[in-house]
Amino acid sequence: MLDDACRCRVLNVLSGNLAVDYLHGHLGASETDSNRRVHVCPTTGVQWIEDRSAPQYATSTRVLRRLS
Repeated sequence: MLDDACRCRVLNVLSGNLAVDYLHGHLGASETDSNRRVHVCPTTGVQWIEDRSAPQYATSTRVLRRLS
């Protein structure tokens, strides 16, 4: 995914294959924060929390939530 495809300022939540594609194609470094991984957009600096166990989703589904 190219930097001009950055949607970090307009998206709030991504799940499933979209989350995986965005994670691997666009988001940068990650760090662990209270048993969750935090990913950083290399273009905007926006942080995303990766959650694999959100109750409203299947346990195998990845969910990315933008931090404010």
